[in-house]
Amino acid sequence: MSLKRRLLIYINTLLVAAILIGLTVIMAAAKKNVREEVLSTEALAVFAIENSIKNNPDFYLFHQDNPAFGLSGLSEIRHLNIAFINLDGLIVDQTKPHLNSTNDPPIWFQSALERLSTPIPPRRIDITQTNNLVGHIHIQPEPIYEYAEIWQQIKIGLWVIFTFVILVNFFVYLLFSYMIEPISSIIKGFDSLEKGNYKTRVSKSGITELNAIGKKFNRMVVVLRQAKEKINKLSQDLISVQEQEKKELARNLHDEHGQVLTAIQAEAASIKSTKNVDSQNKSVESIITLSKNMMLSTRTIIKNLSLGLIEEIGFEGALSDLIENWGNRFNKIQLTYTIDKKTTDLINSQQQAHIYRIIQEALTNIAKHTKAKNVSINIAPFGPENQLRIKVINDGIKISTKKNFGRGAGLLGIEERVRQLNGRCNISINRVFKITIVLGSKH
Repeated sequence: MSLKRRLLIYINTLLVAAILIGLTVIMAAAKKNVREEVLSTEALAVFAIENSIKNNPDFYLFHQDNPAFGLSGLSEIRHLNIAFINLDGLIVDQTKPHLNSTNDPPIWFQSALERLSTPIPPRRIDITQTNNLVGHIHIQPEPIYEYAEIWQQIKIGLWVIFTFVILVNFFVYLLFSYMIEPISSIIKGFDSLEKGNYKTRVSKSGITELNAIGKKFNRMVVVLRQAKEKINKLSQDLISVQEQEKKELARNLHDEHGQVLTAIQAEAASIKSTKNVDSQNKSVESIITLSKNMMLSTRTIIKNLSLGLIEEIGFEGALSDLIENWGNRFNKIQLTYTIDKKTTDLINSQQQAHIYRIIQEALTNIAKHTKAKNVSINIAPFGPENQLRIKVINDGIKISTKKNFGRGAGLLGIEERVRQLNGRCNISINRVFKITIVLGSKH
């Protein structure tokens, strides 16, 4: 169900409840007024009968063959039906009875009014002549005329209320349509965003809350666009890195294995061409040495690709080997490092692989993009919880200017690995890496 329809249902429910309560109160007040008027009229009729007819019956009775009080000659009396009934139970004379008409209120309305008030009992006045009872006058309350007037007033009120409800629904519909127009704009923005349009924007409206939503939406679009651009750049850089690694691997295989294989081939050819036993033995020894060197070189390449070194010498040993080999290759840089063994023992195998690659990439980044003279690496516990802090600091100046400082494939790769470790990463402009990782987490 739409929000607009639900709002209209709520409003109309409240209006109907208010109308029913109002009608109940009005009918109760009207019945009270009718009761007071009927009682007042009845009291006046009783007073008139007791002080005229009852005290002077000879004046009204038996003047003619048809005794009567002249009640039938009275015009229609409101509120009361008065009748003279003889001893035989016959109505001798009465006021003009009320006849049903189209102006009478519905039966349910009369019943509702009767339920809201205690009914008024009829009155009976005995008539005597020469101390003999000749009959009685029966006074019956009949508020039908008042009910009819109340019903007419309520009908007019109902028409007014009906018109008011229609107008309220109409204006609420228009107002709500105007209010949710910015929501439609936000929905269109999401549709456009779903289609990959990161330039979509939600304009301001006259509603503060919707403006706040629109502002958040526009900010989200900017963040998504930046994330998409970062992912695209990372994908492109990864492809470039993969191609570069393939070229380096091919160059290493060509330079090392190619030369070794060429030397082995030359030594084998010399063995075939010479019959000198000493020369043959020297060539065989040379082939064995070259084969061992090629095996060691191949083993090193495989270890670097598969991190098999961690399984062989342990995580702490593999990190130390990585850092020391980097320090040997860049011996002009003063390198210091500390590794807390108690902390590293808590790191699981998947975390070990990520942390190894993070340190490796950080060192590669320093070598490529800074002119560092001092580099320090610290891996130690941090905080009251089971956390690990990795801190890599160098005093080098980044080769590119600060204005162009950004996130390359290496830094993006570090940030992605830290996210997979459920950690926090802070890489500052002065090439300080601060990485906090929760140990023992299932990642």
